[in-house]
Formats: sequence, C-alpha cells, structure tokens
Amino acid sequence: MWVEKRHTRIDVLIPSSFSYESHHPIEKIVKIGSVARYLAASRVDTLLIYHEELDSPQRENAEYIKLVMDYLNTAPYLRKKIYPLTSRLRHAGVLPPLNIPTHPEKPDLEVEHYREGLVVSSNRKSIIYAGLNKMLKTDKKFKEGARVIVRMKSSQGKLRLKVYSKKRSKVYSGFRTAIVSERLDKIVKDYDLRIATSRLGVDIRNVWRELREKIEKADKICIVFGSAKRGLKEIAELHGIDYERAFDYVINVFPNQGVRTIRTEEAIAYTLSIFNLILA
Repeated sequence: MWVEKRHTRIDVLIPSSFSYESHHPIEKIVKIGSVARYLAASRVDTLLIYHEELDSPQRENAEYIKLVMDYLNTAPYLRKKIYPLTSRLRHAGVLPPLNIPTHPEKPDLEVEHYREGLVVSSNRKSIIYAGLNKMLKTDKKFKEGARVIVRMKSSQGKLRLKVYSKKRSKVYSGFRTAIVSERLDKIVKDYDLRIATSRLGVDIRNVWRELREKIEKADKICIVFGSAKRGLKEIAELHGIDYERAFDYVINVFPNQGVRTIRTEEAIAYTLSIFNLILA
C-alpha cells in the first residue's frame, strides 16, 4: 500500500504548551502520538509548534513534542541508528506506529513497495541501510546521514531499486516538525489560505461552500489550533495582533458541542477529517 503526497500542502500549527498539562509521562507521550497519527493519516506536510507566550516560551516542552514527532516519523528499523538511548524516550514503546507507506512492516521483496533508508556512506556510490539484511547501493550521490526513499521492485527475478530524496519522492513519507518563535501573523503570512479554529468562530456550515472553493484552489494552507488553557483569540491578544485580520477564516468546526471543552487533539482530528473529505 502506498499513497502519494498531497498536491495541496497542509501545515498544522499547535502551541508549545500542548500536552504540558498531562501529569503522567505516559499520558503525555500517548497524547502526542495520537496527534501524530491524525497528521499522518491526513498527509499533513509540516507541524509547526509556536509559542503562545512569546516572552516566556515553553521551549523544553516544544523540543519534547518535536523529538517524539521526529521519532515516530522515522522508520522503526532506523531508530536505533538515529536516536541514542535517552530517558526522554523511555516510554516510546507505548506510541502507536504511524504505518505510513515508507514504514513497511516486513521486508517482502517480491512486492513493489517504498521504504525509508539512511545513507551510511557516500563516496563513489551511496551506501544505504533500509532495514534489510544487506546494504543497498546507488550511483546517486547523497549526503552521508541523509534520509532517502527507496522504491523496491522485483523484475524477472532481480531486485531493482530507485532512490529518491524525500523532497523529490512522490510517495507520502510523513510530516516534518519545526519550532517557530515568531508572532502568529508572521508565521502564517505566506500561506494562500489561513484558517484559525475557535469555539468563538463562525459556524463552518455557514461558510461551507465558500470555504470549500477556497480550499480547492489553494496551494498552501495552514490550520491553527489554540491550547488547553487559552483559545486563539486570547493567544492573538498575547501576541498583540487581531486574529480576525491575521486569518482568512476563524471557524468553529464542531458547532453545538455536547461537552464543555473540546481538547486540542480532538479539534485536530475533527478539522483534518473535514479537509480530507474535500481534498481526498
């Protein structure tokens, strides 16, 4: 099974305080892992972690979120080579696998498939480890330490492979994660369509047709979520910006909710399911 990257780029923004309120480390890492699954299932391109309080950013928590997200986006057979033993990942065993196309479950070389590889040496040829019982070689020159995508195909009893950079590969290979320190309006200014999610926003049913047309025409879309402590309106005020000017739409994706509050991870799942419906 493999699926292509989206032609429309979707980036998701969450605050650096996400999961901070979780009291137990297992609860915390499971919450982060569930968001990773939602992002990967929706073929999100980038997760951006922003600081809701610019004067006292939660850098340590942001770095932990990024570590877990990067770990999950790494093929399981590469993790021991890339991530040294660390107490920060001691509960990684409870994380749900992403099961994206480049993370094959077993090396069935008779079936055409894609897999993530790590360039372990680069001289005349690039030597790649891709979780098999032998190293792979290609005439393409990749930087040592680079992560690449390998297409494996059996033809007339011979194993044929083609190696791509992650950027050039058409197959969806997970999302990248970055921490950003700017104000929200600065982070989102270059997107074709900027969407904020808020309980105080307009009912999505009232703008559904117009929003759908905008989504279908956009090349780069960002979707921004607030925190457990503050909604986006409060966060925008902390940043000294008007969130109705910073975003094209401020929408309530789950009107008439039957619970007092919708958690950030729930809002991400609900919102991305709507976008996936439009862009599938």
